[in-house]
Amino acid sequence: MFTEKELGHLLLAVIILTFIVSFKKILGNQIDYLFFLISFIFLALITLINVIAKKAAANYFESNLEIKIWEWQRFGFRREQQFKKPIPMGIIAPFIISFLTLGSFFLFTPLESNVEGTTARASKRHGKYRFTELTDMHMGIIISSGVIANLILAIIAYLINLGELAKWNIYFAAFSLIPFGNLDGMKIFMGKKEIWFTLAIITMIFLSYALFLP
Repeated sequence: MFTEKELGHLLLAVIILTFIVSFKKILGNQIDYLFFLISFIFLALITLINVIAKKAAANYFESNLEIKIWEWQRFGFRREQQFKKPIPMGIIAPFIISFLTLGSFFLFTPLESNVEGTTARASKRHGKYRFTELTDMHMGIIISSGVIANLILAIIAYLINLGELAKWNIYFAAFSLIPFGNLDGMKIFMGKKEIWFTLAIITMIFLSYALFLP
């Protein structure tokens, strides 16, 4: 299900997230290795659930989904308005925000997802896939499954009294809806705006509760 490259990007993303949620403790010289370990496990679970849900949805639509560190290359509306090399914003942006806010704000946007139709999909000319190319709507549905998975995990975590896991799942879901660049939120928004708005409203309701969780 995962390539070696994807596993490397996934591990890097979890390490980045673990650092930014621990940054405030580091600044306060309150280094807690148990907190680091628990945070790493929680964030690995959150990220894995999100990615596995998207991969499962992609498989249903006879497509492949690959993840990598979020990159930013295009800076204008024209195709030629691009940096020569993509900038790894999934690494840079979370660190910058953590430094600027002294660890008071988390930016859970380390990864981006890319979806492509498989040869099996291309071979289906009729029935469920009358159009062989993967549409924006299909892509939006596939990507949105990750958000839904994180919200479900947040509910489970809350019911078993894991407040931190519940909060971070909600944060991850919220940041997954940001319609910017090549982030998941843009793919959902461009694919099906109704899905994006519905998920945004539900996630905001969850987020309002998360802010008051212990």
